[in-house]
Amino acid sequence: MTKNSLFNEWLDAVDSYQSGKTFEDIIKEFGYAQQDILRLAGNEATIGTSPKALEAAKNACASSNFYTQPKSEILIEELTKVFEKSIDMQGLAFVAGNGMDSIIEHALTLFTKPGDSIINLNPTFIYYDFAAQRQGLEIINLARNEEQLATNVYKYCVDIDAVITSIKDNTKLIFLCSPNNPDGSVIELEAIKTLAQVCQDRGIVLFVDHAYIEFTQREQYDARSLVHEFTNVIVGYTFSKAYALAGYRVGYALMQKDLQSKFLFLMTPFLIAKPSLYAAIEALRDTEHLEKILNNNLEQRQILQSELLALGFDVFESQANFILFKTTKQDLFTELLKKAIIIRHIKSIDAYRVTVGTNAENQRVLKALKEILSNA
Repeated sequence: MTKNSLFNEWLDAVDSYQSGKTFEDIIKEFGYAQQDILRLAGNEATIGTSPKALEAAKNACASSNFYTQPKSEILIEELTKVFEKSIDMQGLAFVAGNGMDSIIEHALTLFTKPGDSIINLNPTFIYYDFAAQRQGLEIINLARNEEQLATNVYKYCVDIDAVITSIKDNTKLIFLCSPNNPDGSVIELEAIKTLAQVCQDRGIVLFVDHAYIEFTQREQYDARSLVHEFTNVIVGYTFSKAYALAGYRVGYALMQKDLQSKFLFLMTPFLIAKPSLYAAIEALRDTEHLEKILNNNLEQRQILQSELLALGFDVFESQANFILFKTTKQDLFTELLKKAIIIRHIKSIDAYRVTVGTNAENQRVLKALKEILSNA
């Protein structure tokens, strides 16, 4: 960047966020028709969006020349009804945003300033680092421990004591992703509670990212049960994964009501587009479609994991809608692209992440992997 550049100097030290390959990328590069491309890189629900949600989005388009509610109040009311079935919502509240990303960004804006630090647990969702770098923050990166559970089966674990020890005087926010992206491991609630208590005592915000929580035994791992107890805990959720609304960009977060009022104070109004807002409401109501997605994932995840192990890959135990695996085979990502199959290469750990699809989609992946390995 030149001395007279209009841009901030910190841009020189930041890598841009790299999303997975899109349909358009592969069409342009290889010339495939979109219907022939199997996209299993973004942890999207390949079964598709609820028809009821699609219809709601279509109907909302007719009045999209007008803004919708500034804070997505109608969606928050619906979320409150759903959560009231599991927890006492007295004193708790939601904020909604343009995907969970916007909520993460806003949390960093509200709770940190240049020179403060955050704690991140790698490997994890890279966007935490990216958003923190934009704020001029120090990033304390701790490594998750790789543990072997069985022959060729692994898991990334978080050492909560190590996290606590790494806290500095300038630490203002800690990110916990559970289930974690890219491996699908979960963090026990007791461990989260221990860290939440330390953070509350030291004035640190604990952001628990539950983007994939619907795919777990939720009552066992959902940190929403801790929000009453801790004023500093924010739990983030999304409609992108289990609710199959990735392209609609709708996220939300649960926190104590006093925190929510401050959180909303400087939040941009009209963050969710009207079609997305009404699609999210109907997706939330369409429990039958949600169960279809969750049941497919539970069944197919186990099959896919077993088949990957049978092919000789090192596989990470997952409670999400994707599986992380490792291999000594070079350039597996490109070899699959040649077969019109998109998965994600996690370069930081030299591993591959594949979304759990339908049985037919998973079998196509497995057949392609067998062909690639046989030609190695």
